[in-house]
Amino acid sequence: MTKPVDIAISDQFAPFIDRQVESGRYGSPREVVEAGLRLLEQEQRKLNTLRQALTDGENSGPARKIDRQSFINDLRSGL
Repeated sequence: MTKPVDIAISDQFAPFIDRQVESGRYGSPREVVEAGLRLLEQEQRKLNTLRQALTDGENSGPARKIDRQSFINDLRSGL
């Protein structure tokens, strides 16, 4: 499903979009913009995942000291 949206592309990006279409990689300026939006969407998901991991880490409690051999034993036992 598509929704018509009019946007103005700045002089900074217009030549880049034109080059992408001219290269044959994209069939139209719309495809270039959609590819950029997909990348932005992926980056936002990665950022949200990272933020959640940081929050989970903060909520997991204080760090604990372990010695090297205990760490190796934990790795070997699958923890």
